[in-house]
Amino acid sequence: AYRTNRAFQLVLVVLGGTALQNGPLWWASWHRYHHAHADRPGDPHSPTLSGLWHAHVGWIFDGQHGDPDLANVKDLAAFPELRWLDRHSYVPAAGYAIACFAIAGSAGLIWGFAISSVALVHATFLVNSVAHVWGSRRFETADTSRNNALIAVLTFGEGWHNNHHHCRTSARQGFRWWEIDITYYSLALLARLGLIWNLRQPPPRLMS
Repeated sequence: AYRTNRAFQLVLVVLGGTALQNGPLWWASWHRYHHAHADRPGDPHSPTLSGLWHAHVGWIFDGQHGDPDLANVKDLAAFPELRWLDRHSYVPAAGYAIACFAIAGSAGLIWGFAISSVALVHATFLVNSVAHVWGSRRFETADTSRNNALIAVLTFGEGWHNNHHHCRTSARQGFRWWEIDITYYSLALLARLGLIWNLRQPPPRLMS
């Protein structure tokens, strides 16, 4: 969805690693599998195939999705620092937990790390589960993806999931002016600062 340099890529990956969603190659690989096989055999988290709870969180613990398939993330696996972080995915999260404790003691560890991380994980997982069951469908995609405004609020724009499946390489998922997409606004700011570039947009015809 955009380009950046290797140093800032590492910064983003480390920040993403604090979200407790495994390593960067693991996440990217399974996300690409989801798009390649959305709601068909091979999709790791399809509520139509395996039920809502499995799509939400069960797929992570079913023993079938422990290791990433590096064959579909060769572009990312080319970076040794990303391979290292994928093998040691606990490092960013542990660093974040230590920082929370150093700043605010046990309260920081409980609220700043533990409770906030659980809330973040479940908000993200709602995109995999609920956003394939409830919501509106602007585009007739070959899957069950839906736009869900509540999930979009909780995930800073990721809930415009039908938009995302229709135009998967777009950095912008909120296509209309009223579809709030804080993630895209943040990326646009980074682009203005020169930290990222080639920020991909949906075709203009989809924005009206």
